[in-house]
Amino acid sequence: MNPIANLSIKHKLMVGFISTIIITAVLISSVSIYYLSNFAENDFKEKYNDFSKSIGEMLASTIEYKNPVELQEKVGYIKTQKEIEFIQIYFLDGTKFDNYKFDQNLDFNPPNTLDTINSVNIINDKLIITRKAIRDNETLGTIYLEISTEKLHYQKLRCIGAIIVVGLLITLLIIVLFIRPFSKTLSKKIIELTDFIKLTNKNKDYSQQIEIPENNDEIADLYKEFGKMMTLINKTKKERENAINLEKSTNEIFLKVNMSSFDAIIITDEKLKIKSINKAAENLFGYKSDDIINSSIQNTIIPKEEIDSFENEINKYLTTGTCKFTNGSFEMVGCKKNNDKFFAEVSVTNYTTETVRGCAITIRDITARKQREKELVEAKQKAEESDKLKSAFLANMSHEIRTPMNSIIGFSELLAKPGNFDKNKEKYLNFIINSGKSLLNLINDIIDISKIEAGQLKVKIRKTALNPIMNEIYISQYQVNDINNKSFEFRMKNAVESDDFNIETDPFRLKQILNNLIGNAMKFTENGFIEFGYRFSNPEELLFYVKDTGVGMPKDKIDIIFERFGQIEQKDDKNQQGTGLGLAISKKLSELLGGKMWVESEEGKGSTFYFTLPYESDLNTADEYGAAFSDTNTLSLKGKNILVAEDEDMNIAFMKEVLDETEANVLWAKNGKEAVDIAKNNSEIDLILMDIKMPIMNGYDATKAIREFNKKVVIIAQTAYALTDEKDKTIEAGCNYYLTKPIDINLLMKILYGFLNKK
Repeated sequence: MNPIANLSIKHKLMVGFISTIIITAVLISSVSIYYLSNFAENDFKEKYNDFSKSIGEMLASTIEYKNPVELQEKVGYIKTQKEIEFIQIYFLDGTKFDNYKFDQNLDFNPPNTLDTINSVNIINDKLIITRKAIRDNETLGTIYLEISTEKLHYQKLRCIGAIIVVGLLITLLIIVLFIRPFSKTLSKKIIELTDFIKLTNKNKDYSQQIEIPENNDEIADLYKEFGKMMTLINKTKKERENAINLEKSTNEIFLKVNMSSFDAIIITDEKLKIKSINKAAENLFGYKSDDIINSSIQNTIIPKEEIDSFENEINKYLTTGTCKFTNGSFEMVGCKKNNDKFFAEVSVTNYTTETVRGCAITIRDITARKQREKELVEAKQKAEESDKLKSAFLANMSHEIRTPMNSIIGFSELLAKPGNFDKNKEKYLNFIINSGKSLLNLINDIIDISKIEAGQLKVKIRKTALNPIMNEIYISQYQVNDINNKSFEFRMKNAVESDDFNIETDPFRLKQILNNLIGNAMKFTENGFIEFGYRFSNPEELLFYVKDTGVGMPKDKIDIIFERFGQIEQKDDKNQQGTGLGLAISKKLSELLGGKMWVESEEGKGSTFYFTLPYESDLNTADEYGAAFSDTNTLSLKGKNILVAEDEDMNIAFMKEVLDETEANVLWAKNGKEAVDIAKNNSEIDLILMDIKMPIMNGYDATKAIREFNKKVVIIAQTAYALTDEKDKTIEAGCNYYLTKPIDINLLMKILYGFLNKK
């Protein structure tokens, strides 16, 4: 990192000026040193060149005469010049005469011959001088000198030192006298501007203005431009603050609206990545906000089967900025976290800010509305169908009422005429009676359907011998429809043959259902057979049916026949008789009796109508008990424990006579409290014959008390009360069965055997 970069402007200016001065001084000093060095060197050479000339003249005679003594004297003079380190003397022919080494520690290697004469050169820090020895203009020999340049080096260093010292002094003087004041003056305004900027940034106050210098240099221009910038920043700041306040206010309003909205709101970026959701969206989709932030919409709220088409629209949106999702509101199928689907009404609004763009998506669950619309359509269709049915009903009513009325009125008028009365009286009366019955059935149907719709039709459930009713229906239908003159077979099949087989139902309504179904089959069957009967569909249910080989029905029309006034049009309308209420009444009656009704049919092959009724085996003796036991003399209940609760002595005596023959172990209680105590102390009791009217504690309360600690023991109520609700009260108290007095011995034995034989 450049260390100068962090310096202040003042210091940078000083560094710049000083660097410039130093570089200039160095350059000037370098040139000065160069020239002074050359001058010193040349002076050094010239000095010793002159000295060598004197030596040459002084040694010329010595060389000529080869006088060593004289040579020694003259060498002593030469030794006074301490810089001379070595001298070699040559004869004129170039042979060596003698040499002298003044410093014994140095090695010298003078040349054997001299290539140049009268030369002055510095070689290897030595001044080498070759000089002719001349006397009277006659060359007598040559001398070779080696002179130390150490003195020369000292002289050069002194020059360099002097120049550097002088240069530094001059540089410091310039800095002190000129550069520092100039730098301070030049940086003052810049420093002031810097301090002003720092203070402005610290206080965040861009409204203040800086004083612009009076001069017209670049610094003044800088101040002017900075002032303009401050004005612009202040204006921009105010605009930004206003925009932020407006945005903040808008965001607060949007947030309140968003969070309080009943509609789900999802904010996305331009790639439809979820950025936020409101509370309604969390409740609608089952996600928490953190669960789906930055997730794509197609991976969260779009059903899997819709993802491909949705992504195609997304790609179109990313390319063009529009798609079917951005053209107002639309309907789609949404998907919740638990994969439940729902109908949604969606509205998409694009938004764009300085940095981002995206969508605000509003989603409303319209499943209920769709369901209502569907129901309205269905209701409209039903209303239209009902209107048609009512029109058909009124037409049928007109026909069904007018036909018997025409017969009644017509034949009544004929009976009123004289003449033919005696001859045709019986015939006319039969016509009138049959027409009256037909009209009565029509009125009954209308009354029944009205009661059913008003919820006022009540059924009277009681113990009913089933097979006698089945036989009665068979005989009446056989007679009314004159089966002998029909080309189809009419038959009946019962699951139980005994006439003592009982069920709990309303016998009148049961006959009404079967007669309606059989009558309907008679109308649409020409050949084959009609069969009705019942069988066990499970241990707690009887299945009744009426089967025919008539015209049958198309499968898409089956449900119509159970609606009010519902009839299926036939190509041959000779059988289009009746109000269309019979099957609707029969279906409702089967439901009131605790069952259900349906039909299986194939067009051209016939139909089978089914309905069920509940079957309670514990309250029935005819099939389980009576059918299984017919000879009371063979009854044996040896090993069984029976408790008899009875307060009348005569009834006790009667029960003893009856029960003695069974070989059962019999216990006696004269009131309800005794019965409770005995039952509590004898857990092996199999059956209790409970009289209802007893002192201290009646049979109802005794039964309830026993049921608190024993849920399994069989309790049979016996009472002289003959009210219709007595049975219901005994069953509610906890009894399994109900007998009225006087007791039928044979029935009593069948009941005892039935219950105890099971155990």
